[in-house]
Amino acid sequence: MDSPLGPDGRPAVFDGGAWITQDRRYWWNGAAWVPLQPAGAGFPLVNIGIGIVFVAIAGYVVYSLLATESAYTIGFYIGVIAFFGILVAVYRFAGRWGWFGILVRAVSVALGLLKVLTLIAHPPPT
Repeated sequence: MDSPLGPDGRPAVFDGGAWITQDRRYWWNGAAWVPLQPAGAGFPLVNIGIGIVFVAIAGYVVYSLLATESAYTIGFYIGVIAFFGILVAVYRFAGRWGWFGILVRAVSVALGLLKVLTLIAHPPPT
């Protein structure tokens, strides 16, 4: 880099593996300042798909709760939601633990898959 100043006129900051302007709009590729694309700037197919899955799951749960007369079903689904909530929290937190975190994340994924298989094999009573 010829000049420590970015195109915004302020000193550039070395952030991990690249020089970035202080306003986080450009990065230095070795020859010129290149604009950064903000996260999620592409076509949001993944976000749309995740939204559709969550709406479908919520619809199924609401239908199951209203279509049954068992009081056990509501507690069953609250327990499932609590289980996955805690599992996601552990998965996210374990990402900072290095190699041990990788093991914890693998166990979390295995427990999640086991819970899904259990839900498929033994649905709540109707």
